[in-house]
Amino acid sequence: MTALTPMEQLLHEHEDDVAGFGHHAAHGELLIPGEVLLGEREVLEVYTDESRLPAGVEQWIRLPLHTILSRLVASKPKLHVNPGQPVEAEFDFGELADAAAQHMRICGCGERPSATREAARWVDGEGRRFFLVPHDDSRLRGCLLGGAIGDALGANTENLPMEVVYERHGPDGITDLPEKPDITDDTQMTLFTFEAIIRAHVRERLTGERDITTVTQNAYQRWLHTQKTPWDKARGIHSTVDEPDGWLITHQDLFRMRAPGLTCTSALHEYARTGEQATITKPVNNSKGCGGAMRVAPVALADEDPAVVFALAEDNAALTHGHPSGYLSAGAFAVLVHQLLRGKGLLEALDVAVTELVRCEGHEEVVAGIEHAVELAALGNPSVKRVEELGRGGVGDTALAIALYSTLVTDDPNEALLLSVNHGGDNDSTASMCGNLAGALHGVGKIRPDWVERVQFREVVDRMVADWELETSAAAPVAQEWFVRYPPS
Repeated sequence: MTALTPMEQLLHEHEDDVAGFGHHAAHGELLIPGEVLLGEREVLEVYTDESRLPAGVEQWIRLPLHTILSRLVASKPKLHVNPGQPVEAEFDFGELADAAAQHMRICGCGERPSATREAARWVDGEGRRFFLVPHDDSRLRGCLLGGAIGDALGANTENLPMEVVYERHGPDGITDLPEKPDITDDTQMTLFTFEAIIRAHVRERLTGERDITTVTQNAYQRWLHTQKTPWDKARGIHSTVDEPDGWLITHQDLFRMRAPGLTCTSALHEYARTGEQATITKPVNNSKGCGGAMRVAPVALADEDPAVVFALAEDNAALTHGHPSGYLSAGAFAVLVHQLLRGKGLLEALDVAVTELVRCEGHEEVVAGIEHAVELAALGNPSVKRVEELGRGGVGDTALAIALYSTLVTDDPNEALLLSVNHGGDNDSTASMCGNLAGALHGVGKIRPDWVERVQFREVVDRMVADWELETSAAAPVAQEWFVRYPPS
């Protein structure tokens, strides 16, 4: 026989005593299946333990009995405990509430209402168990999936003149995802950046050490391996790992050449050969290409302080791009995402980003691009001509300007994505960055559902968002399986 939980023991002791159960169990916790508690109902079903929940329930809320009775239910239904289970009881809500309120007055502990959202465990393909955190229409999901959608929208027309785009897609240019909505290196590198942020958090949680840039460098060496570079030549001279580790790189669809930027690959090859990490003060090249900025959206998650996020994104971009316009555009972009994920408006977020930007030497080109984007957006009437007035998007400052303009000039993230992709430049990168901004601003619920459903690696994004939420929660895993999934390095 299964041992009774404390609440079940109280049920057993006060089986026919509503007042006794309400008095003694006021602080005891019960589980309510589902995500919301509002709404009229005749019977409120609650459970004493996860093992008592009905089959198929993936999410529930744990909260004290006194909170249920005093705060979260407007009507007064019957309270049915463990329906259909061996330890079952049904109480009159009003009588139970009176008894619990009497206890609260006597013990002097006050209401202290609380609720904890919890979820079932999921099992991966190898039988390992972790908590399932069901995704919602979040800004983070919108940011990452919006970026992947923008990337896929421009994947087949990167740097083609608009005359060719019109010839292929019609007089309105690109209006939909291609039949095969594959992403490019932009989303690949963004996923490896996100993986690095999760792994760096694991590392700091376990050891207290914080070295996000080095963890990111290692992640990019794993990405380099997916681009037809043997592991012994990609991993770098400091690595002692015989095979690339972690969960992300087990996805074989990543092992495809997706138009990787020569600047990125050459810089990563240089690190693998020398073991010397490029920095702002010790640059690997003088490139201002957009490859440093287009991958850094997940860096927004690394810290609460926008100044720290700016510096981390700068350092990230400087691993492969040594010109100020290459790494400062990344810093500004990451701060924009940081602020949007926290519910700020785009212009408000821009004020924070520019405040950090103008403190840095060499900021002039990036600031000029931002100012031009804001001026054009204020004119309304978006067009290809106005997008192309901002540049071709191949360098960090113009890619940021096009992404910012496209997001500012419309309240519709779908329109913003199409604006940012319909120009004769590096349109997959500008649309990817626009998708990051628009998705973080509006949330994934405002993006076309068919695009969200169809874009490549949606399942990977969803899983990683859930993993991030778990890693940063109070229930962060301590099982060895988790550290195999996200090694702290």
